[in-house]
Amino acid sequence: MTNRDSRKAGPTNLVELSRKTGLVIRSVDSEVISKLFVEIEKYDSRERAETFAYLKRALNETRSSLGAEPTFGNE
Repeated sequence: MTNRDSRKAGPTNLVELSRKTGLVIRSVDSEVISKLFVEIEKYDSRERAETFAYLKRALNETRSSLGAEPTFGNE
């Protein structure tokens, strides 16, 4: 994905989302995600689970505030 392509992700324009939330948003490729998972595996499994739960809630709350459907359902 090029930088130009990364400005759109599905129906949401990342530039507009960044403007609305004040967040710096950039797309990442699979190599970055793989490196992230390698780093995450270094930590305690309970801590990882708590962090992931927090991040899921934060993402769902942000999407909700923008009128979007939650990414993660109630689990």
